Amino acid sequence: MSRQLLLWASALLLGTSAPAYAQAPPHVHGSDSDADAGVPFHQAHPMDPSPPTPTGKMLSLPLAGGASAVAYVAQPKQAASGGILVVHEYWGLNDFVKGQADALAAKGYLALAVDLYQGKVATQAEEAGKLMQGLDAAYAASVEKAGIAWLKQHLHGKKIATLGWCMGGGQSLLASLGSPQEVAATVMYYGLPVTDVAQLKTLRGPVLGIWATKDGWITPAKVEAFDKALTEAGVKHSFHSFDADHAFANPTGGRYNPPAAAEANALTDKFLAAALKG
Repeated sequence: MSRQLLLWASALLLGTSAPAYAQAPPHVHGSDSDADAGVPFHQAHPMDPSPPTPTGKMLSLPLAGGASAVAYVAQPKQAASGGILVVHEYWGLNDFVKGQADALAAKGYLALAVDLYQGKVATQAEEAGKLMQGLDAAYAASVEKAGIAWLKQHLHGKKIATLGWCMGGGQSLLASLGSPQEVAATVMYYGLPVTDVAQLKTLRGPVLGIWATKDGWITPAKVEAFDKALTEAGVKHSFHSFDADHAFANPTGGRYNPPAAAEANALTDKFLAAALKG
């Protein structure tokens, strides 16, 4: 067993989170509900037959050292009331994520959806799992940091939040930890937590956690450990668990739960409005 697999196995058995930026091991069992499920491989094809048509635009995001990444920006019609760094699921920066950025822009936010896969987008769960496994942690961190810097540059003093789902939920937290002085709030939809209290103490804003009680990857035990760690770190947070499975908020996936998704999204809207106010 590789060192990476051992790290994940230990984390799953202990009910704690894997180290920051650690990636999930290959899935070797038949159900996402297995105690040691690494990634949710059995979600149906992520693309809706009629996906939303993106209304924003792609841009080149300058990275430290002279490199660049691509990102998708959705602009509000009026002056932005805040900015959102949007982080994709393990599928990649697909039209679902771009559509979410467009929806945030329609609510008055400047939304920047970053691409952590350097242009690759999966359409099958096995492919998505491999992309997630191969995620370059240092590259992802640099992209997230650059995205937050871009938002800060274009927001003229308005506040910034991070938001992501699945893999992106964990990366949303890591992005906030990577630029804590610039981020006012963090939204995680069933993403991998960090339970290092010293790291969590650096967060400057509240955390909204959206969880699924039937999730075999981000289990209730992990959520409880994260809750305790945030409490110990003195970080204000609000957790909401739904009787649903992993990825329940994605309308293009096989685990979509419309009532739970609607409630979760309403909670997110209320949280962002309060956290980014003023």
